[in-house]
Amino acid sequence: MTNNGSDLLEKEVVPKVEGLLARSAMYQILSACFFHPTKESLSLLKDADFSELVEKLEHGYKDTEKATGFLQSLAELRKSFDNSTIENLQSQYLRIVGHTISKECPFYEGQYGAAHVYQQVQDLADIQGFYKAFGLDGSDVEKERCDHVSVELEFLQFLLYKQAYAIEHDGEEKAQICEDAVKAFIKEHVGKWVPLLATLLGKKAGSGFYFVLSVLTKEFVGLEMKMMRIETEMFKESDITQDVVAGAPDECLSCASSSDEDFEA
Repeated sequence: MTNNGSDLLEKEVVPKVEGLLARSAMYQILSACFFHPTKESLSLLKDADFSELVEKLEHGYKDTEKATGFLQSLAELRKSFDNSTIENLQSQYLRIVGHTISKECPFYEGQYGAAHVYQQVQDLADIQGFYKAFGLDGSDVEKERCDHVSVELEFLQFLLYKQAYAIEHDGEEKAQICEDAVKAFIKEHVGKWVPLLATLLGKKAGSGFYFVLSVLTKEFVGLEMKMMRIETEMFKESDITQDVVAGAPDECLSCASSSDEDFEA
């Protein structure tokens, strides 16, 4: 009996690609949940493919400890959303976030761990450097600072999708570029402050949809870091600063584009 090389390759590639796409979709869901809630932005939670996504995540994390809690929290988020109205979610969001940068649970990385405004500016420049390295420009539709939690999570969603595409179409070298970028961005940014944000969000929310979101976010980021063996220094509540970056640029990845032709190392 002879083995068909293409069949063996498909058995290796397809599960990997599906796993990357499932993780990408998970980042997309979290990103949407941290934006101001609308029917359109949260439509992913009503998507007919949601159950399929859960199945793929179950398979992708089957060898990872603590995946059970994450998957339960994901189911609870869907249930909490189904039991809420958009108007109620908007009211909760406004109470938590406020009209200006929240002092209790800021949604911007620049408010964490920065000793002074100059450091904040440097951090923003580093984040924008990641985006621009992959040809991403700001959106003319959605205006938000580049260090907003939703924008950073959306960037990871994009990178994982890009990695899946590269595996199928561009080869291992470009896929590795995406994987390295995911690890670096989590280590240098998301992994340092988003777990603390999730904890603060849970305290501020107390219960309901945004409390479940806080638990889910912390568990998912923790799983990602464990799976990719990422270690980084996480911020503490005492690291939050109230200094706001003067003239911080508004930038959002929603509706941003990056052509595969322009994708370079």
